[in-house]
Amino acid sequence: MADLTSYTGLCEAVADYLGRDDMTERIPTFIALAERRMNRELRLRVMERRSETSVLAGQSAVPLPWRRQPGNWDVFMEMRDLTWADADGRTVNLTYSPPDTYGQKRAPGRPREYTIIGRDLFLMPVPDGAGTLYLTYYAEIEPLGENQPDNPVLLTFPDLYLYGALVESGPFTRGSVPLETWTQYYAAARQKAEAGEQRARFTANITMRPVRRI
Repeated sequence: MADLTSYTGLCEAVADYLGRDDMTERIPTFIALAERRMNRELRLRVMERRSETSVLAGQSAVPLPWRRQPGNWDVFMEMRDLTWADADGRTVNLTYSPPDTYGQKRAPGRPREYTIIGRDLFLMPVPDGAGTLYLTYYAEIEPLGENQPDNPVLLTFPDLYLYGALVESGPFTRGSVPLETWTQYYAAARQKAEAGEQRARFTANITMRPVRRI
């Protein structure tokens, strides 16, 4: 049985399931396409990142994380939480506003909102003093390859990778493999992963039993 804790093992597993020698060279493409699909569809704890950055008075634009290096991958996808802390320690959670409102709130003050344009985050209003931004966000899945043999998603949810890659093989296999079956398996794996995430994030309701008096 192939080892699903490494890129090489994943490639071997996909090849075994496909059962076709002429698809071997295309398997890395299937895996890369599966990663694109998962980046669009999944929001898992292992995709979350936390960072902070210092902001100067009068600085409105802050670059979002955008680092594409094997073993040091950190590409912003979606904000979960953004907090502004003044130099004196006062904090406020910033709310999102559409980009077209940015030009309407240029007068300096304490930031209360933010917007995102391209790869930059813009504070509204422009801060009138120095502070610190604390970001919690979803980042891209580190793409597997020779220089990135594993990542948290593969180690935690290997079935998502396996069935996702098999689904992406469909246009090339042209009906010679059960694409509908792989699609169902991927959907089931995704549903189980998301259900597990919900259980991990929220405390289950606990029924308290009355104390038995003797």
